[in-house]
Amino acid sequence: MNSDNINEVRRNSGWAIALGIFMIVLGIAAIAEPFIATIAITIAIAWTLLIAGIVRVVHAFQSRQKSFWPKFVIGALYIIAGIVLIGNVLGGALSLTLALGIVFLIEGIFEVITAFQVRPDRNWGWTLFSGISAIILGILILYQWPFSAAWVLGLLVGINFLFTGAWMLMLSMPLRTFPNHRPEV
Repeated sequence: MNSDNINEVRRNSGWAIALGIFMIVLGIAAIAEPFIATIAITIAIAWTLLIAGIVRVVHAFQSRQKSFWPKFVIGALYIIAGIVLIGNVLGGALSLTLALGIVFLIEGIFEVITAFQVRPDRNWGWTLFSGISAIILGILILYQWPFSAAWVLGLLVGINFLFTGAWMLMLSMPLRTFPNHRPEV
C-alpha cells in the first residue's frame, strides 16, 4: 500500500471515528431521556415521510411518464403517513415500536453475518457483539409491545446507537495507527 492510500485510509477513518462518537453521544442522550427520545424519533420520522412524500409527488408531476400514477400514489401515501404520525404521535410511537423491533432483529442478523465475514480483522468481535445485542433488543421490543411503547423506543434506540457507535469506533481506531509505508530503495 503506498503512502497516498495510507493517508486516505487514515483520513476516511477520521470520519468513521467521528460518526462512532456521535452515535455514542446520541445513544447516551436517548438512554437518559427515553420518553423524549421516543417522541423525537416519531416526530423525525413523521417529518421525513411528509417531506419525502412531497418530493415524490413533485417528481411524479415533473416526470409525466407512464410511471406517473405509481409515483404519485406512493408520494401521497408518504404524505398521509407523515400527517397521521404528526397528528397522533403516541399512536405513531406504537406502530414505530413494532416496526423497530422487526428492523433491529433483521439488522442484528446481518451484523452477525458481517462479523463472521470480517472475522480475521482486528476487533471483529465488536461487530458480533453489536449484532447479538440488536437481535436481543429486537426480541425485547417485540415481546413487550405495545405496553411499553412510550419509553422503549427511545431507550432501545439509545442502546443500539451506543453499541453501534462503539463497534464503529473500535473498528476504526486501528486504522489511525496503520504503519507508514517506507518505499524500498
